[in-house]
Amino acid sequence: MVAHQQLILRALLQGEVVSGEDLARRLGVSRAQVNKELSGMRADGLRVVARPRRGYRLAALPDRPLPWAVAAFYPPGAGYPVRFLAETQSTMEAAAAWARDGAPEGAVVTTDHQLRGRGRRGRTWSDPPGMSLLSSIVVRPRISPQEAGWLPLAAAVGACAAIERVCGLRPEIKWPNDLLVGGRKLAGILVELTLEEQEIRHAVIGCGINVHQPRFPGELADRAVSLRQASGYQGSRAPLLAALVEEILAAAGQLADDPAALRARWLERNCTLGREVLAHAAQGTVEGIAADVDDIGRLILRLPDGSTLAMSAGDVTIRGHLGG
Repeated sequence: MVAHQQLILRALLQGEVVSGEDLARRLGVSRAQVNKELSGMRADGLRVVARPRRGYRLAALPDRPLPWAVAAFYPPGAGYPVRFLAETQSTMEAAAAWARDGAPEGAVVTTDHQLRGRGRRGRTWSDPPGMSLLSSIVVRPRISPQEAGWLPLAAAVGACAAIERVCGLRPEIKWPNDLLVGGRKLAGILVELTLEEQEIRHAVIGCGINVHQPRFPGELADRAVSLRQASGYQGSRAPLLAALVEEILAAAGQLADDPAALRARWLERNCTLGREVLAHAAQGTVEGIAADVDDIGRLILRLPDGSTLAMSAGDVTIRGHLGG
C-alpha cells in the first residue's frame, strides 16, 4: 500500500535506525506486513541497511519519483496524489484528463519517458528515459482569465524556489518561463488553461527539468544544462518533485493573494529585462530592448524607432546568452 510505504519512508528519513516493531506499531500492521512492504520498496530501488537486533537504516532513495517516495516528502496531511507512469505519450495529456475527471489541486502526473512530450508553441520535448524530471501538475487558480498571463511566470518562480530548496542552485528566469543557469536552459514550463463560462476551471502546469544528464549531444552542449552539471546533484527526483508541487502551488496562491509580491519575486530572478533581445512573435522577428512585463504578463519591447510592442506569446533570444 502506498500509504504504508510512505509512512515507512518518512520514518526512515528521520535519520535513525528504526526497528521493525516500531514500524509495525506506527502502521498498525504485523511485522510480516512490514517486511512485505519493505521488500516491495527495495524492488522499487529503495536501499536500506538492516542492523541485527536494532532495525533498519535508510541508505539510498529510489531515483524514480514514485508515489510513495514523493508523498513522504510532503508535509503531513498535504495529500497531493501522484501518478507515476513508466512511459506515457504526454504527462500534459494525462494530467488534463485527470483534471477533467475531478483531480484535486496538486495532483501530479510524472513519468520516466514521454513519447509525445510537448513544449511551448507546439514543439516536441524528448529526453532519454530517467534523465529528467517530467511532470504536469493540476492547479485550480483563484484568478481571472485576464490575470492568467502571469500564471506561467508564477510557475517559473515556484520551479526556481523548488530547485533552490532541494539543490541549492539559484536559476534565472527568461521571459516567460524558461529557467537558465549560466545562460543555458535548465528547465522549461508549459501552461494550458481550461475555461468554462469565462472562468478558469483548471490549469495544467507542465515542467521539464534536466536532472541527471552528464552531458548533452551536439549543439545542445552549449544550450542546455542539468542539475548534475550545474550543482553536482545526484540525488533522487522524488524530493525534487514534492518541492516542485508545493512551490508552484504556493506561487499560484501568491499570484491570487499578493500579485505585487509575486511580481517582485519574478523580477529578482529575471534575466530578460533591460537586455537587448530578438523576439520571435506572431508578427515576425523583431529586435529591441526588453523594457518591462505588464499586469497581464506581456513582455514590453522598446523598439529602435522608440515605439513599443507588447508580446503575450512567443520566444526571446537574449543577446550574449549561450542558450538564447
